[in-house]
Amino acid sequence: MLAARALLVPHLPTLVVDQHRGHHTPMIAALEAAAARLVEDAPAAVVMLSARWESPAPFLVDTGARHRTLTDYSGFGVEVRYDCVGFPALARALVAAGQRARLRVEAGSRGVDSGASVPLHFLFPERRARVVPISLAPRPAAECRAWGASLRAAITAWPERVVFVVGGLLSNNRHAWNLGRDVPEARAFDERALGLIARGAWAELAGVAAEAAGEAQPEAGLRHLEVLRGFVGEAGAGELRCYEPSPGVGAALIEFEVAPEPAVGPGAAGPTQAAGSTPAA
Repeated sequence: MLAARALLVPHLPTLVVDQHRGHHTPMIAALEAAAARLVEDAPAAVVMLSARWESPAPFLVDTGARHRTLTDYSGFGVEVRYDCVGFPALARALVAAGQRARLRVEAGSRGVDSGASVPLHFLFPERRARVVPISLAPRPAAECRAWGASLRAAITAWPERVVFVVGGLLSNNRHAWNLGRDVPEARAFDERALGLIARGAWAELAGVAAEAAGEAQPEAGLRHLEVLRGFVGEAGAGELRCYEPSPGVGAALIEFEVAPEPAVGPGAAGPTQAAGSTPAA
């Protein structure tokens, strides 16, 4: 069953550096508050989409019983270790739902990279929830949305409470970030994107991202947000909990209320069936 909220969470390792140094920044405070709300939801599992895990063709779901940490950054002096327990049965259910929806979804193996380990470190510090890591894939936006809808259908049907978390950024000009060079276009893109998400105006987001692609370099072409869009629905507006810009990079913590699915009467198409049509390219 669905948890009460879905989240977009930044994955910058500098957040862990700030925490390690005792810098209680607004973003860390917002993450701690989000973690407290998740304790109230008491999810049994978290389906964790990492925008840093881009599989070459199909969407992948890690079906492992345990996940080891994959360290994909260096030079910060602090390393996040988030070895955690997996949830093979739920993972297989996500694969099956995606395949029933005629999407390219397969079982895979990855563990947790920083796109997952940093959000999980802050949201589930006691590691009580089982984790199912999932990937992005270079598929059209419509397929990403269909994958998000398929995930929601499968989670809705699951008997235990499950929360969906996306680890990703808005602007992501890593060259500018490494050099400490401010990029006004990236900040402007972040602000426009946040405004659209707050209104649930998802259809306008792709055009804004295309306009800013050169300087803002939106992470993963915003495919992680297309999956989130499919999960929360076209009217799913997000509540900004914190926005923290860095040179060329936009980190935002956004929460989306997830309403329960309406009851389905006899003979009606359930959520899995509704998500099963072939998506447009």
